[in-house]
Amino acid sequence: MNEETSVSDNQITYEQPLNERIRQFLRLEHLFQLSDNTLHGISDWESRNTLSCLTDIIDILSRSDIKTDVLKFLERLQLNLSQLRHSDAIDKIQLDTVLEQIEQNYNALHAIHGKLASDLKEHNLINNLMQRGAVTAGVNSFDIPQFHHWLQQEPDVRIASLYRWFESLEVLRQPIELILDLIRSSTEAVTVDTEQGFYQQALDTNKTYHLIRVSIPANTPYYAEISGGRHRVSIRFLQPQDRERPIQIEDDLSFELSCCSL
Repeated sequence: MNEETSVSDNQITYEQPLNERIRQFLRLEHLFQLSDNTLHGISDWESRNTLSCLTDIIDILSRSDIKTDVLKFLERLQLNLSQLRHSDAIDKIQLDTVLEQIEQNYNALHAIHGKLASDLKEHNLINNLMQRGAVTAGVNSFDIPQFHHWLQQEPDVRIASLYRWFESLEVLRQPIELILDLIRSSTEAVTVDTEQGFYQQALDTNKTYHLIRVSIPANTPYYAEISGGRHRVSIRFLQPQDRERPIQIEDDLSFELSCCSL
């Protein structure tokens, strides 16, 4: 089980990807968002955390052909959305804008030769960090003195380097954000009810679902645990315990559900 969680408009939303491709996209989105919060920080700890996000991103790119996955998904989006041109219910101007964004992102990514971030992986400092990152507490001042030296540089020097490294990944970040935004907005949320904290729904096997989203008030004292596959989605609402395992609530409740497909 792999859930992403976000809070907005006094609601907390739990997300469950339904395939490995979207799971990887969500992980990359998460890392990019984490780096946003520390990239411009002046402390060496913020620079350390930003570099940790960078090496995690590079590690994902090293283990998966994300570039091909993104290109294929953009091609599929372009095909599916182009077929909506003849629908009277579609805003043609907005559709053309989205299709243009898809084409621009596709062309930019397709123009990159070889594996993404291969130049970053060959950078001596980043490569050392990735190698030592597999060792518990391996990223420290005595194991990597080069990193210790880099952290002592002036903040503007560190930030400039980090910005340059992350800027080279924008060609990946932008299409992933576009894809996830289109998936999330592809379906209107519906209000459904549980029975003693449990809900199950069959999915239309003629559709390809990518993401399940569950939204509840942010001050709710329990959380959603989602599991899903091609045929059905199941949701349990659990209440955390101080020391024991979380327990499923016994109350009936309403929540907002989105089964996102494109």
